[in-house]
Amino acid sequence: MARQSERGVARKREILENFYAVIAEEGLEGASIAKIATRMGVNPSLLIHYFSTKEHMMVELVDYMLTRYEETFLPALEGIEDAEKRLEVTLDAIFGLDWARLVDAGVFYACYSLSFRNHKVKESFQRMYSRLRGVLVEEIAELMERGVILRADPGKLADLVISLLEGYDYYRAVMENERQFDELAVFLKESALAILRAGRE
Repeated sequence: MARQSERGVARKREILENFYAVIAEEGLEGASIAKIATRMGVNPSLLIHYFSTKEHMMVELVDYMLTRYEETFLPALEGIEDAEKRLEVTLDAIFGLDWARLVDAGVFYACYSLSFRNHKVKESFQRMYSRLRGVLVEEIAELMERGVILRADPGKLADLVISLLEGYDYYRAVMENERQFDELAVFLKESALAILRAGRE
């Protein structure tokens, strides 16, 4: 039974990866179950077996995108004992070029725009941001205890970092000047560090 479950998880991920690829190539409006099935070389009924509707697939696609972020972000923190280093690695990860390239901006914003009209997709985005915020709050609270960063509300500081990150991602996606935005990423990371470290004991 466990083996079947693992196969099911792997198959769902494969479907989501192909759904993601079709949106990246043709936009959300062009991403039909039939096109995803054709890309995979399977019958559309297989997709419907795992995802009853395209909406269901959209909701899980947001969770899939979060998994891609977490698989890059969380391992970078493992085994780092030094509090200062953990803070720098955390901000390096989320303001880094690898993070920015993890998810196609067209796919992300296609899903994001749908969240204004579909409460299930919106809830999926809320889960995504809540999980990122939770990781940041935990890191910030620990660093606060060690006297590395400002003694303030960890939730508000996490919100500040996420707001800087999302503003940067949106602006970069629209303007598309890689060199300029590499420099901006460094500036934002340094600004976030300066704010977080302000007033430390």
